[in-house]
Amino acid sequence: MTDKLVLYLYESWNYLDGALAGLTREEATTQHDGGSSFAWTVGHVTTMVDSWINTNFQGLPPHPFISGGRFGIGGTGACDEWEEILVATGEVREKARAFLDSGPPIDRVIPYAGSIEFLRETGLRLSYALLRIASHHFIHGGEIVAARSLLGHDTDSLFGPDWGRPLA
Repeated sequence: MTDKLVLYLYESWNYLDGALAGLTREEATTQHDGGSSFAWTVGHVTTMVDSWINTNFQGLPPHPFISGGRFGIGGTGACDEWEEILVATGEVREKARAFLDSGPPIDRVIPYAGSIEFLRETGLRLSYALLRIASHHFIHGGEIVAARSLLGHDTDSLFGPDWGRPLA
């Protein structure tokens, strides 16, 4: 059986995908009210999946489109490559899913050299990574839904009545 934290991550991907459903390229790449474009936000949350799950836990090379700092904290929030970001996100998720579906030990800890200081001392635990990445997706997905609502989109129909069922 798949660990609940893995299911939580997958549900966060479903939530983000639902928040993006039906957007036009123009809507996805426009920065609204000084904030990040939806496309940039997708790159931003995908960076964490690529870095922590694919690069750190699996030892894979960073994704060439997602990595490199463009989508990190302090970025411009601009991204005109909507189709490219969707393809790259799918590639990153596919590699992460293959690893997570293989049933790695959820309590596995790896050395960490990133920007979160306390993790340099404790190491990065897979369970913590899953929780943090999924929460990151939910937070930014919620921002997208709120922004879409302000833009006049019907956001009530984005998620069906069975949303979250795998976690129940």
